[in-house]
Amino acid sequence: MLVLVVCSTACEDELVVSNPNNPTTGDFGDSEGELREVVNACYNRIRLDGTFARVGYTLDAVRGDEVWNSSQQWYLEYDNFNSPGTIGIGDEWPWRDNYHIVNRANFVLTYVDDVEMSEQAYNEIAGQALFLRSLAYYNLTTYYQDVPLITNFEDYADLEKLYAPNNTQDEVFDLIEQDLALAMDILPSKDEGGQWAQGRATSGAAAGYLARALMFRQKYSEAYPILQD
Repeated sequence: MLVLVVCSTACEDELVVSNPNNPTTGDFGDSEGELREVVNACYNRIRLDGTFARVGYTLDAVRGDEVWNSSQQWYLEYDNFNSPGTIGIGDEWPWRDNYHIVNRANFVLTYVDDVEMSEQAYNEIAGQALFLRSLAYYNLTTYYQDVPLITNFEDYADLEKLYAPNNTQDEVFDLIEQDLALAMDILPSKDEGGQWAQGRATSGAAAGYLARALMFRQKYSEAYPILQD
């Protein structure tokens, strides 16, 4: 009986330890280092099939007037401008991979203001996230025209907000211009960034895409001084 009493009273959990090797979505993203990892994850997604590793740039190429596709049959519809909108490789993959970039960039931009860091670190992290989100939305709205505009990571916890209606192309471009203008202002130049800037978004990259976005909307007088600079 004594053994039973001891065993029954000795089963309470007295030790609560969090495993540092098993991070969760609830405790990730509260440090500068982790936010830099999320930015790297955004870059990872721009080199997959739906973006710049295969399908994305191929779609851009075969729809050009100077290119004729004579190879894989799944690009013929795009070359002829008669895709039915149901081809996975060209109609779904760019949507999937660009929204992955949006999702990860939104994570950074939603939580970066809550993390203590230097001004330089903040500008590098937030500036890259702004550029990458703008790049993804530029691809989405020029491919699909009207797309859902999601800018807050916490919206993904609510299905009503996640499956949102489409925004107009003008609304998407308004955000693109706003984000790129801020990214151009806070990101270092290629020279200022030095080795860090190799392969990363810089103020020059943001300026180039801002001018491109403005010219897409025929805002040539606004794009001209940016290109001059």
